[in-house]
Amino acid sequence: MIPTQDRPESRGGAWRLSGALLTLLLLGVAVRIISPAIFLDIASLWPVGAGLLAVGWMVKRIWVNRLIAEVPILGLLVFSWLLVSSAFHFADLPGLPSSSADLRGPPADQTRFDTFSAEIEAGRLSLAAGQGLSVYRVDLVRGGGEAGVPVAIESQGEDGGQIRVIDARQPLPGDLEVTVKDNAWLRFAGWEVSLHPETTWNLTLAAPELTADLRNLPFAALVVKGRGTVQLGESTGPIPIAIEGAFTVEVPPETPVRVVGTALVPEDWTVAEDTAWFGQPETGWQIKVAEGGTVQVVTEAG
Repeated sequence: MIPTQDRPESRGGAWRLSGALLTLLLLGVAVRIISPAIFLDIASLWPVGAGLLAVGWMVKRIWVNRLIAEVPILGLLVFSWLLVSSAFHFADLPGLPSSSADLRGPPADQTRFDTFSAEIEAGRLSLAAGQGLSVYRVDLVRGGGEAGVPVAIESQGEDGGQIRVIDARQPLPGDLEVTVKDNAWLRFAGWEVSLHPETTWNLTLAAPELTADLRNLPFAALVVKGRGTVQLGESTGPIPIAIEGAFTVEVPPETPVRVVGTALVPEDWTVAEDTAWFGQPETGWQIKVAEGGTVQVVTEAG
């Protein structure tokens, strides 16, 4: 048998490895690279860790007089538990505490909504056409940040339904006599919104950092506030777009667009005072830039 003192600190090394991983996670949370919710997920998987430790303890007891008894099984199992739990967190495994704040709307074939707004005061917001059966879904973006728990306020009227998604820390409309609980552990990099593509939407989006991919999502009107990127598809008619802030707007080639306000446009556009356009100005996207805002229009193939 190899003398214990000849081993390269194998016992302490395994525990130090676990400590290093835990320190790395704490540091990631402190600098807002990792969400603090990762520790909720690790804690929720304690039965896995406890089971691994029990198996390791039994192995060491059964083979106490063999070489395996000298292997730092317990330290390696703790490291494995931390590593696997962290991987489950970043993979957004369903059922974990970190996914408890994700929103799933009702089935699209059972409800009638046509107006959607999302307002986030911290973090990034992305929106695109969804592929599921829900009329909408909001997923928390894995990563550290100040985006909080999203709350959906739904209302139905004779002319259609409205969905408004806000941070749980924002005040609710005064006529709602409900209490929304926030959770300081559930802080993420932002929200990822998916909308059902068979609905023609009226959209209002506001975020410090915004990305809206609307190439496969039909809409009748759009309002964006903040800064970021908006991707548009082929125009189906004069559709109004109001912009407050600084945005880059990507459009396919040969798509009619008119911009009123401060804008940087391609060289082949027509410019007259505060208006610029390409193609038939009354038939395509109708972009109006609010005072103090700026828009750069980029032509992207495909």
